[in-house]
Amino acid sequence: MRTGREKRDLGRYGEQVAEQFLRTQRYEILARNYRCAYGEMDLVARDGDTLVFVEVRTQSGPTFGDPLESVTSRKQRQIAKAALHYVVRHQIDQQAMRFDVIGISWQDTAPRITHVRGAFELPSSR
Repeated sequence: MRTGREKRDLGRYGEQVAEQFLRTQRYEILARNYRCAYGEMDLVARDGDTLVFVEVRTQSGPTFGDPLESVTSRKQRQIAKAALHYVVRHQIDQQAMRFDVIGISWQDTAPRITHVRGAFELPSSR
């Protein structure tokens, strides 16, 4: 079983891998680990004219499920609140937004990356 520090280090490394992956896809990285009262956003990026909020899920084990499975509706609401905070704080107006999830697992020493564009919509305020 991994310690809290090992999990954090693995998560940080996964975020770095995800950032590099997005850069190769021509995304512009605007923020890393954006924190506010509502939580943390792993990456904020721009894909053309679309503002993209990215949740990164990193796994070290040999089994790798769908990254969406670990992004619960509760987590989606938290991400959405942090995203709206980001938009208001940076005075972003009338820009398309999208929520992506990137799943990373290791096979031998190489990362396997699964990028789910538009993984979920802005949840209702319920």
